[in-house]
Amino acid sequence: MTTAEYYMESRYPQTSHQQALCSRGFMLALLILIILTNKALADTTDTKHFHLQSDMSGQVMTPFMQVLEDPDSGLSFAEVLQPYWQNKFTPIRNEQTAHGVSSSAWWIRIQVANDTPEKINWVVEALHNITDYIDVYEIDAKGNVSAQQLGDHRPYAINNLPSEAFSFPLSTPAGEHSTLYLRFNFEYAGVVNLYLEASTPEAYVQKQHIQGIWLGIFLGAAVLVIIYTLFLMLSIREKPYFWYLLYACSALVMYLALTGLGYRYLWGFTPALADAIPHIAIVAFYSLAIQFSRSFLDTETRAPQLDLLLLFLLGITAFSGILLLINVREIALNLLMLTGIALGLFPAIGMYLWSKGHHQARGYTLAWSIWSLTVICSILRFQGIIPTSNFAISATRFGMILETILLAFALVDRVNILRKEKLAAENRERIAAQQATDQLETKVRERTLELELARQHAENLASLDSLSGLLNRRAFFQQGNVEVHRAHRYSQQLTVMMLDIDHFKGINDQYGHATGDRVISTVADILNKILRESDVKARIGGEEFAVVLVQTPRNKALHLAERIREEIQQTQIINQDVSVNITASFGIAELSTDVSPSTSLDQLLARADKALYWGKNNGRNRVTGYIAETTPEAEAEPG
Repeated sequence: MTTAEYYMESRYPQTSHQQALCSRGFMLALLILIILTNKALADTTDTKHFHLQSDMSGQVMTPFMQVLEDPDSGLSFAEVLQPYWQNKFTPIRNEQTAHGVSSSAWWIRIQVANDTPEKINWVVEALHNITDYIDVYEIDAKGNVSAQQLGDHRPYAINNLPSEAFSFPLSTPAGEHSTLYLRFNFEYAGVVNLYLEASTPEAYVQKQHIQGIWLGIFLGAAVLVIIYTLFLMLSIREKPYFWYLLYACSALVMYLALTGLGYRYLWGFTPALADAIPHIAIVAFYSLAIQFSRSFLDTETRAPQLDLLLLFLLGITAFSGILLLINVREIALNLLMLTGIALGLFPAIGMYLWSKGHHQARGYTLAWSIWSLTVICSILRFQGIIPTSNFAISATRFGMILETILLAFALVDRVNILRKEKLAAENRERIAAQQATDQLETKVRERTLELELARQHAENLASLDSLSGLLNRRAFFQQGNVEVHRAHRYSQQLTVMMLDIDHFKGINDQYGHATGDRVISTVADILNKILRESDVKARIGGEEFAVVLVQTPRNKALHLAERIREEIQQTQIINQDVSVNITASFGIAELSTDVSPSTSLDQLLARADKALYWGKNNGRNRVTGYIAETTPEAEAEPG
């Protein structure tokens, strides 16, 4: 009697022979079904084995992976081996190895088979470079367990293989099967991506070599862009170039973090830096991207409502940074991902301003479109919406570098646009000046308001001395004459001050013109510091300065000049490790409406100049006041 027959007989001892035959037929069919089902399950299970080959290069392991989520991160390896938890493993669906931001521990189980006649040495790579802890356990055919531990919260020195990714060397004997378990975990929370690749040692070395070349090319390109932008900023000295320089530096740090280069070469010696720098980099990257966009597109002036939106995003990014500092990681990282999606919409801002005639936005729109595509695809990949692959990871890195380079070209394009706008403004200024000769000033203001504003702007740019930042000689006489006429008309007090840097030619000859330029700018800074904004300050010659002190009597002017003289004498000029002490001589002339009601600015300057040279010829480093109808006298002794 078969087992099935015995089973039926014992269960239904009173059945008829016909019933027994039916039962036997049913059980036979059931046994055949069980055999076929077992065979089918065996075939299905076999297809889930990762079959090793003698030559593997970056073979994706996703189809062979089964995953178990441990929300409390409390399961040990021994507990995972229990039947209850073994039944909880589920296959990867749709090749989605990313699970967004999570604080859970994630277990991977892979059945490995070596059906070849020789032992195979191979390497498993976890390509997501920012993972706190990765533990690998291998159970061989005899039940022996070997373990390896990596992760950026562990020193890089424990790595068995030199790589930017987390690489685990393994060895499987000929004809044997083994089971591989991997545990991914973050100390607080992080972006989970379980993507794995397998390679044999020769292919692994070749892959590392090629990847190193590409990483070096991308890194070199980023450094060259930063150096280029630095020189551009120093020559043009405008805010967008400053913000872009900081943005490019943050992009470089983030590139080092995402590629694993930073962990390998810079901060892998301490878990604290390995944990902090990638988070600081992404907050700085987003913040500076927003601030650069505000500055480049001039949204504060051209689109105030959009500028408020950008400031709101900036605040969200800063708040996320605070949450990261206090280890509220899951909320912070999700906020940053939402911010990244919002930043991906910035090309729409550029297109809007471009359509409104802001031509500087065209280069920005093109470059930021690449940025948007790169960042949005990365975020969708982190969230598991887009499958992870080696190509997708490399494309993200390439997109970051390409966007940085294109933004540098956008800055150059901005320079050309500004140059054209300046030429157009100067042309408008000449037209306005011609019209001003034929029309009254009031009619010009009423009928050509926009043109006049452009002319005034161009004149302001042309009225400053580039070295000192003060008015040049032409602008000084324009504004100074206005103040002298006003003083005559309203009987106000006014004084003219001239100062000359002592032995300036000797400073240039001994220390060089760079030091001389530094002396000029320092004296200008002192004048701006002590004098009022309403005073007309100018550099009218090489080392000569002139000031119209409005509503200022002679005695107060002498006091101010003495303060300036003492400040100059006490200031030490340091340029390229060279220290220079300087002094200056001053001449003071007061507008006296009682003596000569028609005294002009030229006459006042001539009197102040006469007093100045009297001081020069009598010891220098002194303040001298001019007295009408007599010889000059020193009104204040030098300090």
